Amino acid sequence: MSVIFKGVNLTAQDILAAMSDFDSQYPDTSDYDSWLDKETYKYAVRHNSKLYPCKHILSQATGIDTSEFSGGEQTNSVFRKLGFRVIDKP
Repeated sequence: MSVIFKGVNLTAQDILAAMSDFDSQYPDTSDYDSWLDKETYKYAVRHNSKLYPCKHILSQATGIDTSEFSGGEQTNSVFRKLGFRVIDKP
C-alpha cells in the first residue's frame, strides 16, 4: 500500500527507513529539538514502543521541508493510512 503526499509516493517502508535514520541520529529521541518537552509538538507516532515526531519523520521520508506542510491531521492521516499509530504526545 502507498499514499501520495504532495506528489510523493510514500510507503510504510519509507516511513520505517526514516525512523531508522532518526534512531541513528537521535539514540535518545528527546534529543531532537527537545520535542517531548515542547507544547508545539502535539502528536507522536508510536512504533516498537518508541515515539517519533510525526512531521519530522514525514519530512525525512518524503524529502519535503517541514515548512511546506502542516502538522496535525494532514500529517497524521498519512501515517494512519500506512498502518501506523498516531497518539497525542504524552
